[in-house]
Amino acid sequence: MTFGAYPFGAVPYGAAGEQSAAGDTLRDAFRSQLESILALNAWIEWAAIDTLNTGIKPDASTGYFEFEFPGGSEGPYTFGDPGRNLYRERGQVTLRAAVQCNAGLTERNKAEAYLEAIRAAFRSARFAAGSRTVRIAAASSTGGGETEGGMWAEAIALRYETDATG
Repeated sequence: MTFGAYPFGAVPYGAAGEQSAAGDTLRDAFRSQLESILALNAWIEWAAIDTLNTGIKPDASTGYFEFEFPGGSEGPYTFGDPGRNLYRERGQVTLRAAVQCNAGLTERNKAEAYLEAIRAAFRSARFAAGSRTVRIAAASSTGGGETEGGMWAEAIALRYETDATG
């Protein structure tokens, strides 16, 4: 997969020279899953950029994807066996496609088409997050979009579930 040049220190997930080491296993699993989807769909021209508290300013001349992790909730799923009970975490991850405002219909249509393909690939997916398995319970369609910091952003929401022992 060719990522092209990324000014201002922005790099795609997993690229040589990436600035951060492994982080939260759940977030890393979503990032890895998206990279796999992008690699299998080479017609998707945009890269995923890690903008979460990194100080990275993505190249605004082209569209890109970024995750938002608003969090989830966890509760006991089984009980009675301390240290070996299951705890179910349910949450949502938002994947945004950002493109420069007023870039035109072609770029907006790309964002919508790319998100549609990514949404289909995530739908009902299962993938590893450390010792846990992430299950995508629902993948919502794109919303109405919004303007944010000079960029037009469309988003899909991925509702997930995972179990942990404790």
